[in-house]
Amino acid sequence: MKFVENDIIVKEYRDAFLKYASQRIIDMDDHLKQKFNFQIHRLENIVPAWGGVVPANRQSQFFIVLVKDGTGEKTIGHLRFPIQKNTLMVIPQKVAHSSKYSSLKASGYMLSFDIGFFFRHFFPKDLIANKRIFKKSLKPFIILTNDQAEYLSRIFEDLLREYNEQLLNKDEMIAIKVLELLVQCDRYFINAEPRPFVDSHSQMIESFHELVKANFVKERTVQFYANALHIHPNYLNFLTKKYTGMTPKQIIADHIFLEAKNLLVSTSLAVKEISYELGFTSPDRFSSFFSKLSNMPPSKYRQEILS
Repeated sequence: MKFVENDIIVKEYRDAFLKYASQRIIDMDDHLKQKFNFQIHRLENIVPAWGGVVPANRQSQFFIVLVKDGTGEKTIGHLRFPIQKNTLMVIPQKVAHSSKYSSLKASGYMLSFDIGFFFRHFFPKDLIANKRIFKKSLKPFIILTNDQAEYLSRIFEDLLREYNEQLLNKDEMIAIKVLELLVQCDRYFINAEPRPFVDSHSQMIESFHELVKANFVKERTVQFYANALHIHPNYLNFLTKKYTGMTPKQIIADHIFLEAKNLLVSTSLAVKEISYELGFTSPDRFSSFFSKLSNMPPSKYRQEILS
């Protein structure tokens, strides 16, 4: 896999933040010139480069941020909370988030990855996407002890070293270290929550996601999922737009797109076979759907990821 220089990534984000700051929520998938399957940065580098402010944005990536030192305010979804020393934050894909640091002197790490990064190494998608820390009903941050922060820092430092050096099988090692990081974060979050974080709206959206995951091949109407959740379609639309910035139709399409990417990379099925596997009436309809979301046909996506 091709790894992009950190300076280039930071600049692309800064340019997109400045250019589209007037938008309520910036969809980074639409506005970044390049697609970054994986990135890792020190906060010391990105907080000053972005002027200490990250406007509300969302992306089809998972983010993990550890603030070792620094203060400010963070919003993830509809939850706003203070940034302080040893804050660990986890942002599921497509969840809107923003940051405002009180000072440019912050330290820590920011990591993000597209789940396609793991498809390439034949990691089952559920091993990543079903991690407890990425459940939208879970509180998205905890405050670590100094020892916990140092433990995670060592993993982040290993990842930075692998990312920046030309080592044998570096992408495989990065995938393994990210999985280690996710497992450890899961442990910290579970131990920090003796009582589950209850948010009825987030739980409703989580239930919607689970229903879509189980039924999207055959059921793609908002009415079906609203009926299953015993709510009106308009209310489901209101909830998803308010708490995720996406409509139910967009969320359904996102699940189909994710499964399409998984099948393209982790199986030898022909594009035609995948189209029928996903419930499309013809390969042309599938190709049109995939190209609209990825700006490339499915065959080219498969070639680029596996090259």
